[in-house]
Amino acid sequence: MQYEAVNTTLDLRLVQGLVPRLGIFRDVTALNLAPLIKQCWVLPAPRGTSIAQRGTRLPGVFGLAYGSVKVSLRGQDGEERVLQLVSAGQTFGEAKSLLGRECRCDAVALADSKLVVVPAAAIFNLMDREPRFARAMALLLAERTLELLGEVESAMQRGAQRLASYLGSLAETGTGDGNGGCIVRLPVSKTLVAARLGVKKETLSRLLRQLAADGLIEVARREISILDREALSKLSSSQAHSA
Repeated sequence: MQYEAVNTTLDLRLVQGLVPRLGIFRDVTALNLAPLIKQCWVLPAPRGTSIAQRGTRLPGVFGLAYGSVKVSLRGQDGEERVLQLVSAGQTFGEAKSLLGRECRCDAVALADSKLVVVPAAAIFNLMDREPRFARAMALLLAERTLELLGEVESAMQRGAQRLASYLGSLAETGTGDGNGGCIVRLPVSKTLVAARLGVKKETLSRLLRQLAADGLIEVARREISILDREALSKLSSSQAHSA
């Protein structure tokens, strides 16, 4: 897509409200953050908009103000693997934008969204002025490296393990059900969750039924009650279930 840095007064308020809440900027003082905020701009992305395409260069780091974004790879056979489902308050595109290299994945808006673009030059300037921010960026990139290793490890796991790990990650921000369990909601459709886990939708449905039959979960459309988090955790590191 074509990137145009045009901000309205409302956009500037959105930037001022979002940027300090993004994880990488939380420890930066308002005084040090002000010059960077002036260089950011807002990118509206209606549902279905291609935000980034493989082979293009990113204008900066993307921060999602609201909406939902899918970051994915597509193989030569056309099969899609979802790498990241971005929610409001999260960022993506750090490594490629800072390195100035071509993007190797695609990013598409799953819902009407607005993003804040933080230019790489502004980030580098802030790193020069603020050592704590430079440390935060180093930790973020290190964390993303570990996430990538986790993706590689996940690809070697059986389907039930991948699903158990995914549900376990959702449980970290889920709500208690009053009985020691946890209620989570799939953030996207089962089709996208399946793509995120690298399995077919039919396989995902079968695995959910299997976990329900084992007494680990209960499924009501996209809402899932996790009945036994300990057993689910053990399953995520076991080899007991086949894909």
